[in-house]
Amino acid sequence: MREDLLREVEIEYDQIRTENERTENERKEKIRTEYPEIFILVREREDLVFGTLRAILNGKTETENLPEKMERLSAEIRNKLTTAGFPADYLAPIYRCPLCKDTGKTGELIKEPCECLKKAYQKKLRSSIGLNGEKRESFETFDLLLFPEEQLPGRSYSQREMMDIARDDCKEWADHYPEVPNRNMLLTGKSGLGKTFLLRAVAERLIERDVNVLIISAYKLLEIVRKAYFSNEENAGEISEIEVLMIDDLGSEPLMQNVTVEQLFNLLNERQNRGLSTVVSTNLTMPELQGRYTERIASRLRDKNNWKVITLEGKDIRS
Repeated sequence: MREDLLREVEIEYDQIRTENERTENERKEKIRTEYPEIFILVREREDLVFGTLRAILNGKTETENLPEKMERLSAEIRNKLTTAGFPADYLAPIYRCPLCKDTGKTGELIKEPCECLKKAYQKKLRSSIGLNGEKRESFETFDLLLFPEEQLPGRSYSQREMMDIARDDCKEWADHYPEVPNRNMLLTGKSGLGKTFLLRAVAERLIERDVNVLIISAYKLLEIVRKAYFSNEENAGEISEIEVLMIDDLGSEPLMQNVTVEQLFNLLNERQNRGLSTVVSTNLTMPELQGRYTERIASRLRDKNNWKVITLEGKDIRS
């Protein structure tokens, strides 16, 4: 997990527990001042619990009929609360998650992140990388009916059939990462064929699987690598460290002489050498990538031992 986002979630959980405790104390105080007969029962129940604990610590094991006594008191408290117009659980501990009681951790001896904390983290991660829109771009919302079913010129298949295969390929990669034949992926094709949708669907699935992902536009990537270049930094921070880096629309960024190409090659090379994964979408064909970024980068992107290449064809579905 990305430590900065995880820490934000943990702080939010601390705030939730503090607010819940404040509400619990306010409710208890209201009962103490306005309904003393109920409060007497509450104190009696507390004394029973703490008295039993003290007895155990002192070596005594007299806990006979404790469950029955606790249930009798609890039933009487619930009955009086409802009679007074309160919910029966008005004085019960407050928490959103019954598994971790808003601690974010489960387990007795070995603590593990609770599912609620994982979902809170995933939501924050989605927001941080631009996946927080109302319309989720996922494999579940991928609509094949948007693509023409006429046979593509010079092909034995339709654009819809091609996208069906491309979707399944991306889904299989995202479902089985990192145990995949190719740790990197390249999506190529003209504008409006669904490359960005597939890239974001891959990101969604990886996030669901607790994989650290960063989506960045090629334009923003250029800003970061340019800054690293002119400040003589050895790497470009998170884009060099993140487990899966997703670069959208490579080729749309302006080229800077002796900067863009060199820094892009260094980034791809460093990530591949460290076993980190990179997913790239581009409107450029392989020859166009070679002409723009040199043979060094093009040969790396078409390396079948390390890169899975998915080429899309057909009509722009946005028009």
